[in-house]
Amino acid sequence: MRAGYIMERSHLFHFPHRTSRHLGTPSSILLIGLLYLLSVAETQASQLRVAISALDSNIVAEHVQSGLQSELSRKGYVAGTNLTWVNNKGKVKSSDVNVIISTSEHHPFISLVNQQGVATEINRDITEFSTPLAEQYEINFIKKLLPGTNALGVIINKNVIDMPNTEQFLARQEQKGMHIVYYYIETSDELRAATRILASAVDVIYLPYHITDMPELEQVVIVAERNDVALIGADHRSINKGVFAVYNIDYFQVGRDTADLLVRLAEERDTFNGSNDYLARPVLSLNLDAAARMGVELSSDIINKATFIIE
Repeated sequence: MRAGYIMERSHLFHFPHRTSRHLGTPSSILLIGLLYLLSVAETQASQLRVAISALDSNIVAEHVQSGLQSELSRKGYVAGTNLTWVNNKGKVKSSDVNVIISTSEHHPFISLVNQQGVATEINRDITEFSTPLAEQYEINFIKKLLPGTNALGVIINKNVIDMPNTEQFLARQEQKGMHIVYYYIETSDELRAATRILASAVDVIYLPYHITDMPELEQVVIVAERNDVALIGADHRSINKGVFAVYNIDYFQVGRDTADLLVRLAEERDTFNGSNDYLARPVLSLNLDAAARMGVELSSDIINKATFIIE
């Protein structure tokens, strides 16, 4: 597991290594036999059938699936060759592993089960927050990150499904003493103008997933830098695009870690210790170069808390 993203809640047991005795067989024969066994094992492990069900249709689930597919691809699994996506409606019959993703607080965040019924879960750690939110931003944290911040601008695309959830989340933050200014757009062509208008009214602009996913994000970054307005986002990958800070669960990375668990379940390499084995926790990512261009000075305490830093 990649440290900092998924934290083990319970110990995972591993099968002990088997001991062997030398029976006097010529080393060349042993080597050939070993290579044969390894090739057979690799062939068996290379075929993977996966069923993914997302109980909620939203950007968080999409990012988890994107990370999962990316990591499976990195491991050499290619759809149509040695990877088959199975639609079995939640029943583990034709798939090696069934994956269910849910952003509802009443269900496990991600559950995995193989054909033998061995299962594990990934849940979101919400102990640091007052409510189980899909996007783990807290106004109190923003004030620590940027002392003196009183007004937060938000750009929202009217055409996305997550817009009501984003508005509800931000409304709760406004009750904590932060003035929030919304700017609604319908197309990415409006991003530059939206940023310019918000820059004259707020100290920092928050960009939800559906905004940082837009290829025109560069226009937002340029305007923010020219006006010394800080950009914070929901998606950790936006750090590489010029956003200076993200404090959230890295859902793309969680998807990659889910792929690790998936392959281990499919190959029966581990015995998982029941449910709630893993926690996905929010982490801080910083782009110090972007912060400097936006006129942001960060304390050493904040920098030391970051899991990922671009200098």
